[in-house]
Amino acid sequence: MVEAPFPPAPLGQVGTAPTPRRPRDEGPPQPEDEKLLDHVHDLLLNGRVNEGMEELLLTLKARRLSAPREEWQRLVKFCISHPLQSLLHQDPFTRHSFTKPRGYPGDAVLLDYIYGHEEGWALPPETTRLGQAIHDFTIRSAACEGVRTRREFIAQRLDEMGAAGKPRVLSVAAGHLREAALSAAVKRRRFARFVAMDADAQSLREVERCYGRLGVEPLLATVRNLLLPSQSLGEFDLIYSTGLYDYLTQTTAQRLSLALFRMLAPRGRLVIANFLPGIPDLGYMESYMDWELIYRTRAEMLDVAARIPQNEMRDIRLFAEENQNILFLEATRAG
Repeated sequence: MVEAPFPPAPLGQVGTAPTPRRPRDEGPPQPEDEKLLDHVHDLLLNGRVNEGMEELLLTLKARRLSAPREEWQRLVKFCISHPLQSLLHQDPFTRHSFTKPRGYPGDAVLLDYIYGHEEGWALPPETTRLGQAIHDFTIRSAACEGVRTRREFIAQRLDEMGAAGKPRVLSVAAGHLREAALSAAVKRRRFARFVAMDADAQSLREVERCYGRLGVEPLLATVRNLLLPSQSLGEFDLIYSTGLYDYLTQTTAQRLSLALFRMLAPRGRLVIANFLPGIPDLGYMESYMDWELIYRTRAEMLDVAARIPQNEMRDIRLFAEENQNILFLEATRAG
């Protein structure tokens, strides 16, 4: 059994937020913005957490989608300087995203908070009652549901391929590889090779601790390493990346897709996941979580595979998970 991975919050920081970043050019807030944040602040303090969070997420999403970029950035600056921040950051999930202990957004520990909701992993023991209540709301959001569904889909794909043979698998930007915990094929070692590649050595130590005994090979490497002409990891029957493309520019995404596709064996599959635009959590993620993603439409997702020669591809398809928050691209090599 995988142990609950959440580290205790630093002493003296539980229930508090980092020092708000007040830019000099912040300017006065819009009256409606201040009124909203004051209102949500009061709702949370009065125990009406779901009501307050629903109103906050709905309004922030609307503002994010309608406001010019500079106006949205001013609103974000005001949000993180308002006292509401200190309440919202009592949720360890929101606080971890904002503070980025690993130095980059969307790290594997953050995703473990999302998976831990279903696994029953305990939160840091110092989490306040208000923090727990806010966490219960944020962890059930559309983005989090999409991440959990994404994990389940990959585990099912691993089991399907494991039932048909012993595939060679490469996970790119593997994080803590939590899909392995859901896969019977991984647990029964029904693969010829399973490589978990990530640029974070701490994440790979967790992969080794949890899944090394099952034959999973941790590999420390970056996207830049994969793009090198001299890079050769061998051939794979399945290559997948679930969270990486949310941070890649279109040009880099195209180059990486071609490089990964060329590593496939005949009839091998490349599976890529990416968030669709307009998710309900959009405004909250970019403000109080400081978590920005690159969202892709269906057309933009197809364009990710634009550099793959058509004569090398057997087929390509797009499909979304049931809640239409995450899009998958699956390309199969000819042969």
